[in-house]
Amino acid sequence: MFDKDHLFWFCALAGTGMFLIQFLLYFVVGDLEDTDDSSSQNFKWLSKQALTGFLMMFGWTSLTCKNELDYSTLTSTIVATLIGALTMFITGLIFKLARSLKSSGTVFNIDDAIGKEGSIYQRIPKGGVGKVTISLQDFTHEINAISLGDEEIDSFRQVQIIKKVDEHTVQVVPTNR
Repeated sequence: MFDKDHLFWFCALAGTGMFLIQFLLYFVVGDLEDTDDSSSQNFKWLSKQALTGFLMMFGWTSLTCKNELDYSTLTSTIVATLIGALTMFITGLIFKLARSLKSSGTVFNIDDAIGKEGSIYQRIPKGGVGKVTISLQDFTHEINAISLGDEEIDSFRQVQIIKKVDEHTVQVVPTNR
């Protein structure tokens, strides 16, 4: 006959086994999670880590409640489900917070370029987009550029950045140098 302890033992051992496999794979292979920035901000309740944590905590908590604390099967199941759900929540929260620590590694703000001088790296065609290089905070940055008045500006010409067009493009005017 089916004993409830079998289910509790299965959850505890399966969850623990999956945890150990994920733990070892992380150190051997590295992070297997999707690194797409658009999905990295989502609060993922049903990640494999959260499900593993739920199974492991549900199993061990139910076994502890039933065998050590002498709770009934129903009470043990309710307590274990609450602890498993709490584990899923905490796991999801930890991963959400960890993902928010991700950085592109740059401290470049295009607004800092306004008023600075740079050099045309890629010719700006009449009415088109070229590229300007500028040195900010000891780093050289390449920014999309358009000219004021839609005039053509040849490569290697010195220009001054006069305004931000969008997050990736600035407007420039040639300098007298």
